[in-house]
Amino acid sequence: MTAAVVPFNMTVSIEAPPDYLRLSVPYYDVLTNGNRSILLRYKFDTNDNEFREALLEEKATFDSEIFFNILLPPIIFNAGYSLKKRHFFRNIGSILVYAVFGTSISCVLIGIIMYGVTSVVGLPFSLSETLLFGAMISATDPVTILAVLNEVNVDANLFALVFGESALNDAVAIVLSQTIEKYSPSTELPASSLDGKALVNSCGRFFGVFFGSMGVGSLVGCVASLFMKFTKISQFPLLESSLFILMSYLSFLVSEAAHLTGIVSVLFCGICQAHYTFNNLSTESKCRTKQFFEVLNFLSENFIFTYIGVSLFTSQAHLFNIWFIMGAFVAIFLGRVMHIYPLTALLNLGRTPPIPMNNQHMMVFAGLRGAMAFALAIRNTSSSQMRIMYSTTSLIVIFTVLVNGGLASHMLQLLKIKCNDEESVPTDTINSPSHHRYNKWDKSLLPQKWYDFDNKFLKPFLTNCKPSLMETLPAWCAPVSRIFTTSVQLYQTDYDQLQNSQEDGGGPFSSQNGDDLTDVNIFA
Repeated sequence: MTAAVVPFNMTVSIEAPPDYLRLSVPYYDVLTNGNRSILLRYKFDTNDNEFREALLEEKATFDSEIFFNILLPPIIFNAGYSLKKRHFFRNIGSILVYAVFGTSISCVLIGIIMYGVTSVVGLPFSLSETLLFGAMISATDPVTILAVLNEVNVDANLFALVFGESALNDAVAIVLSQTIEKYSPSTELPASSLDGKALVNSCGRFFGVFFGSMGVGSLVGCVASLFMKFTKISQFPLLESSLFILMSYLSFLVSEAAHLTGIVSVLFCGICQAHYTFNNLSTESKCRTKQFFEVLNFLSENFIFTYIGVSLFTSQAHLFNIWFIMGAFVAIFLGRVMHIYPLTALLNLGRTPPIPMNNQHMMVFAGLRGAMAFALAIRNTSSSQMRIMYSTTSLIVIFTVLVNGGLASHMLQLLKIKCNDEESVPTDTINSPSHHRYNKWDKSLLPQKWYDFDNKFLKPFLTNCKPSLMETLPAWCAPVSRIFTTSVQLYQTDYDQLQNSQEDGGGPFSSQNGDDLTDVNIFA
């Protein structure tokens, strides 16, 4: 900051001491016989240690919005893009219960417990602030445990539950935190200040933002699929891959522009892109996009975890409180326990087969906190309360990643959880006909209705897969169904054979066993 010197009979208002002082000194120039001025600039001497610390912090920190706009979208998109859809959709009901209701229960329990802790120890926290902390810290990120589960081929349904919950609850945690911030009181008010009207408004905003963002992401994914289906862009793989990536990020930008949540949108866009658009890409683009998002996800996650460790020692925004930290560890454990076991007991009443107790124990243990919780905490460190929450979140992330992640394989052995499960081995394929084979998991009404609708309408409409709409829709719909049927669907008995012939013998995603498109693992 530079401050200009003014005459003594005038005043100037500055909020902080200037770093530089600029003096404009008039003098008479005898050579030109005129009045001139010379500009002098002085730098204030400061403490060298403080200056170096400030310089280090400036280099080691950056705008927190970079997390949400640059680093988090590829992580969340990859979560949806890499889903093992067969097991994900088989367990979709349980996953939604854990992600939506479980995360909400965890948020409320942590908020209430921390409000009690802060009241007892005399910390000036309002209920809305502790609920905000509950929303931030409820976002799980079991990346290390998922790596272990995938390596040992653990029970496929346990993997789907842990992965699916972590993918969706990040989106739920963001919407919860934004909702609490919007309807929180501006001053320190007692718990009674959260009246019924604010609660109803919060619930309405939560569901509106969540499902609105989900709709935007799904719509962008479907539009991208139709674009890839009805154009010849597959003849230009580089352009095809570029448009695929840009349209995926477009879902994030559209949601943010519409005052929704881009993270939720990009998650469901990733699911739709993997389930539909991926089938319309050329083999080269499939490999390229698969590897691109794998690398981008890996780099983003590693950068965030590295930044968490560095900021723990360099950030001046940290404010540690031992009572808040101890209470937070107890609260997140109780919040995890109180939403896994009760909800699982309710789900097992109508679930076949039920979730065994050892899998429930592993799900509790898999509640690591990671990049999402840290990104939510670092967005606002303007008050002492937010600084305490930021510091506590950093410690919780580091502790759970090191301890829970490091002990994951030992916990699997201790709980005697089934490993080397043949069903969890990724045999899913991409280019396969759209027939479906029912099994014991598909006897419930919801999966049957979804599979029928998906196989008879959505896949024929959005992809080049057989059967076409002309085969699945009634005869009186022929004029409309013909419009949305490509020559690939008309003249080829098997889309996989066409792709293999076009790509000189197939590619890494070619089908050999005729599995259903629902049984797809593009990250095999």
